[in-house]
Amino acid sequence: MIKKATGLAVLLVFATTAYASFAPDTSPIPRLRGSAPDTTAVVFNGLNRSPIPPLRGALQNSKFEKTREEIAALVQIAEHERQERLFKELANKSKSTGQTVAIGLDHLKASPVPRLRPSYLAKARSTQQVARIEPVKPRKKRKEKTRVSRKGSVCGVPSIKGTNGARIFGKGGCGVANPVSVTEVSGVALTRPLVVNCTTAKRFNSWVSRSAKPVVGRQGGGLQTIQIIGGYSCRTRNSKRGAKLSEHAYGNAVDIAGFKLRDGTIYSVKKNWRGRGSTTLRRLHKTACGPFGTVLGPNANRAHADHFHFDIAKHRGGAYCR
Repeated sequence: MIKKATGLAVLLVFATTAYASFAPDTSPIPRLRGSAPDTTAVVFNGLNRSPIPPLRGALQNSKFEKTREEIAALVQIAEHERQERLFKELANKSKSTGQTVAIGLDHLKASPVPRLRPSYLAKARSTQQVARIEPVKPRKKRKEKTRVSRKGSVCGVPSIKGTNGARIFGKGGCGVANPVSVTEVSGVALTRPLVVNCTTAKRFNSWVSRSAKPVVGRQGGGLQTIQIIGGYSCRTRNSKRGAKLSEHAYGNAVDIAGFKLRDGTIYSVKKNWRGRGSTTLRRLHKTACGPFGTVLGPNANRAHADHFHFDIAKHRGGAYCR
């Protein structure tokens, strides 16, 4: 009995060894049950051999000096993004075909967990965004200033036309050291030469340019001439005996009777102060208050019922305007 048992044991050992030699290397995949949907097995063994797409945009032209460690991080991020795109494609395929996709895990052995995105990479990627294009604003055309010839100008101002005169000596303190005879200011002609000093001439020219012409505007085609009735005159105030010398006696004053427009319209201080054109005349009177120290008109007294009086006198309380 002992010999038979020993023989059977030996035979079982040899039989087991022989059967094991015919066993498969791997376990077969079990078949799905009847109720389970068709499955497509996909294994990403080839991912490790696929070339990594080159970095685009600002990363190629980045001026940052990257170390090996930083470059390795970039490679890992690029690989991770590529695999995400493949997973999305497979998911879309699964939805469209109705098949369940089984994704193999062999590729995960060679795909390390990506590191956190470096801060400089985030900045570089942000530069890839489409730059905001600002609309080009058309350049404003500069208004070409009308060049005024210096020929015939006085007081060093091209827009004041006239001639220089000899010193005027008058009685009782009258006179002008450097008088000028003005015939035109800022393109507006004067009906008669205005004899004053240069300070008064400049003040008058500035008022015509900045106030009188803008006030008249386009009425009647614009301001053409100014009717002058007084400049230098050796006399007292309002020509009264015993009164102080007028500013006219120093070449500091201008008397204006009216304004003529290019279409022939005349705004007379005497006739139009309370009639047609009164609005324009009153505005002209008002704008002179400040540029001139004294401004008088029909509302001041009877002596100025027919003209405006402008002078450059200084008063303690500021400009005197009536």
